[in-house]
Amino acid sequence: MYPAINPGLVRNLEKLGLTENEGKAYAGLVSLKEATAREVHELTGVPRAKVYDILKTLSRKGFVEVRQGSPVYFRAVDPKHVIGRIKDELFTCAIEALDQLNELSYEIPRSSPVWCIQSEWGIRKRVREILYNVRDELIVFSTNPEFLGEFESDLKKLEKNCRLILIVDDLNKFRGMPFDFTETGKDFGDFVRNLFIDGVQYTEDCFMIADGKESIAVHSAGNNREAVVIRLPVVCHLQKLIYNWLVEGSFIIDAPQ
Repeated sequence: MYPAINPGLVRNLEKLGLTENEGKAYAGLVSLKEATAREVHELTGVPRAKVYDILKTLSRKGFVEVRQGSPVYFRAVDPKHVIGRIKDELFTCAIEALDQLNELSYEIPRSSPVWCIQSEWGIRKRVREILYNVRDELIVFSTNPEFLGEFESDLKKLEKNCRLILIVDDLNKFRGMPFDFTETGKDFGDFVRNLFIDGVQYTEDCFMIADGKESIAVHSAGNNREAVVIRLPVVCHLQKLIYNWLVEGSFIIDAPQ
């Protein structure tokens, strides 16, 4: 009885461009060193009617060597060479695709100034892009020290060159970060942490206004996080006025010196 092929290994090979059965067959051959199509079938569970054709396909791709005879034997090419080749091809493909995309025109008439981002990777990337492009002033409001902490080094760089206004709902949560924070009053903090719309709880993790021209609101909606980016100077100006009012108004408690 052969041990089962690791499903995680097969999934990784699929991400590299192999089909599920190709991944199983190649992994099986690496394990067996040298084997017939029947032995690969018995180890991997690749359908017997397909396994020979799959091995021949792997051979054409340069992943498998064939020894003619009766029966025919197959041997896996060294994984270092196979994975190295795949990596090189993927890298070349990615560079070519990037160059081709950069040649396209991104100026779309009437493009929306409001965008919603729903992937964690996309949200963090967009936040960093906004921080990188700040020139004069950044207003930040946050209730989530873990999220804000991911951008601590970016904020420290900005602190040297522009006006940085950092507002939080609870100073105690942010004491581990090396910034001068201003704390909102309890009423406002409770409001942004307990906002319900259509039965879904929304919590504002972080809100930024960059140079009064672009803003990003990162919030949790139930168990999901999303961000709304606005590049509309009039709206961003109004948002800035609201936060300036918060800083100067009764919702704010100054941090103790």
